[in-house]
Amino acid sequence: MSTSTAPTTGQPRRRSKAIDPARRNRLRGLGAGMLGALAMIAIFILLRPWTGSVSVLDTLADATLLAMPIGLFSFFLETFGSNAKTLFLIGLILLLVLTGGGLGQAYAAQTAGARRPIWSRAQAYVVGIAVILGLFLLVVAGSQTPDVMRGMKAVKALVVVAIGAEAWAIVTVLTLTTLRQRDPQPLTEPDSLTADGIGRRRLVSIVGAAAVALGAATVVGREIQRVATRKTVGTASQGEIPPPITPVDEFYVISKNFVDPSPERGNDWEVEIDGLVESPGSISRAELEELAGPDFVATLTCISNPIAGELISTARWTGAPLSSVLQRFGVRPNAVDLVAEGGDGYSDSFPIEKALAPETHIVWAMNDEPLPRLHGTPVRLIVPGLYGIKNVKWLTNLSVVADDYQGFWQDRGWTDEGIVKTTSHFDVPENRDVLASERQKIGGVAFAGDRGISLVEVSFDGGEIWEEATIAANPSPAGLSWVIWTMLWAPKPGTYDLVVRATDGEGNLQTAETAPTLPDGASGYHRITVGVA
Repeated sequence: MSTSTAPTTGQPRRRSKAIDPARRNRLRGLGAGMLGALAMIAIFILLRPWTGSVSVLDTLADATLLAMPIGLFSFFLETFGSNAKTLFLIGLILLLVLTGGGLGQAYAAQTAGARRPIWSRAQAYVVGIAVILGLFLLVVAGSQTPDVMRGMKAVKALVVVAIGAEAWAIVTVLTLTTLRQRDPQPLTEPDSLTADGIGRRRLVSIVGAAAVALGAATVVGREIQRVATRKTVGTASQGEIPPPITPVDEFYVISKNFVDPSPERGNDWEVEIDGLVESPGSISRAELEELAGPDFVATLTCISNPIAGELISTARWTGAPLSSVLQRFGVRPNAVDLVAEGGDGYSDSFPIEKALAPETHIVWAMNDEPLPRLHGTPVRLIVPGLYGIKNVKWLTNLSVVADDYQGFWQDRGWTDEGIVKTTSHFDVPENRDVLASERQKIGGVAFAGDRGISLVEVSFDGGEIWEEATIAANPSPAGLSWVIWTMLWAPKPGTYDLVVRATDGEGNLQTAETAPTLPDGASGYHRITVGVA
């Protein structure tokens, strides 16, 4: 006896995978709001030159850095190095885009089922965005950079905020409306809206949304590319000993700004001097040039420069001793710090004793050329012995104060003293190089701020035995610069662990203790391994 199953009479039914209308509405609102936020960010970027002041992006970046825990800041700096600023900008833009998406979802929920723009509801969002971002600019940027957020500059900045908010609303509403028109036409749709008419209008809307998306993405992408490719360092070719004086176009560049200022102060610029001085006022370029001293050579290094990093360069500077300037205005006995402010809103300070030291200068030229924009045109400070954070660029104001002033980077966890630590490194050979078993010239640089370098030593066995190197060049007789050191080495085949250390002009040996750049500069010996065949 056999059994059989009844034949099937048709294909099995498939379950519907239609998206829940409420969820679809939220997703549409999210996408529309994100596109609107991208357009808003593009407006902020495009109109930044017109405002002549900081933008919402700049202010958000500063506020975020200030709020970021010091450990997290240190992690990003150590992990990503010179790419940290680019990644930070990308993260900030993504946060704004997602926030715009969230607002888009809220608008979509409030207008669910509407197939036409509800502009009255959208304008409520415009007002909210403009008020929140406007107050944020006025409070945060106004407190950090009062000169930048004053008068017409503040008005222009607020106008840009309003335009950006309106751009978000227009793009969000029109994009959401276009997406909703994909739904089946309800029976109550007016007869005048024929299928052809709806199709043409939908096509125009889709093309418009695509154009906005492409244009905004292009603007934002170029901004990210500009930050990613902006010059930060320009040292000697890799694997070469640098020249004693760094060419201007190879001098390292580091800035807190996403966009550095382009001061238009003409040839008759001035620097304001105020605070605890007998005669507050200003000093002009001509008056500074009358006080000019001899040109001098000094090295600058960034406090975020790691061991053997490239953020170090040397130039011949032209300027006036800061002591001569301050003495002209009369420093009061209760002075403690000198606060320097730049045209980008940056500020920092150092003790009045350092300000009155003969090596500290106000300068307006480097290597016989006027200061370029990236190096602080038209005038900046050079404070030998202190890290670059104390050497304020685009100098506008000097204020003598009676307390210990905490500047931009001190508020973010960096040292207030900023004294350069003794450092030395190899430029030749490089780590993991394989050398020929013949006479080799090795070398690099050593630097100890304003203390000079008296001795450089090299070990070929990991630090057990040390040999003295030759100081081949010392461009600053006053001991304010790096020295170039060299040594001739005739190795036999094998593997070698090379280490270098320096002794400053006061007889203090460079510390072997390893420390990160944050909060007061890196320390430790530079060690490399090379093979000889």
